[in-house]
Amino acid sequence: MNLLNEAANGLGAVLLPVAAGLLLEELTLGGLVRLLLAPWPGTGKQKEQTNRKRGGRCLH
Repeated sequence: MNLLNEAANGLGAVLLPVAAGLLLEELTLGGLVRLLLAPWPGTGKQKEQTNRKRGGRCLH
């Protein structure tokens, strides 16, 4: 039982920095930065799409 306890402590000591590094990498380079840098709806200029054949407004 003591051996199992020491093995769990050793494995936890090895996996904790790995998990923290992966979390930091995901937060900095992953989806959070992409989410924060994405343009907010309604803040950009609205471009009116035109139908090239008739020159009118696109209906879809």
